[in-house]
Amino acid sequence: MRLLKKGLLRASILILVALPSTVASSSEDLNPEAPPETAQFGFLVGEWNCTTKFMKPDGSGYTEGKAKWTGTYTLNGWAIQDYWIGYTPDGKENHGTNIRTFNPRTKKWDNQWVASGSLQWVYFEAEKVGETMVMIGGEGKDPNGEYIDRNTFYEIGADSWRWRKDRSYDGGKTWIEGIGFIEAARAD
Repeated sequence: MRLLKKGLLRASILILVALPSTVASSSEDLNPEAPPETAQFGFLVGEWNCTTKFMKPDGSGYTEGKAKWTGTYTLNGWAIQDYWIGYTPDGKENHGTNIRTFNPRTKKWDNQWVASGSLQWVYFEAEKVGETMVMIGGEGKDPNGEYIDRNTFYEIGADSWRWRKDRSYDGGKTWIEGIGFIEAARAD
């Protein structure tokens, strides 16, 4: 079932990303007929200037950078799509997009992410936990082995929020905390 769910979401994203903006409807407003939980990720709607810190692959410290994060309601206000442009210190740009939909059956969020460079769809499941939004997934492999990520949005306010990436190499039993950080401030 999860593979089917991922496949349907991927097809929706491909259509959304591939169609011109006049066809792929975007809205600054939540559709009143959408599940009310759709507003949980509404804090991402807008333009955000970000500072970033990501652990170097060898674990010897962090690489700092800047980013622009833009979020909109899309699919006629039933989902949220965000766009990421990260700027590395050497001037390289990294682009990515994410689409987030609340799943009324599971009472959790389905999130799909794709970034330039890899062009591989990455699935996360998310839920609101207290005053945070927690995403778990993003299966991958690096020199330390296979992993999953936990991305947490916290200190969410009207004009700022923070994000932290943790990583697990044992299926979520233990976590290496703070391998990535983002601080966002509203630009608009």
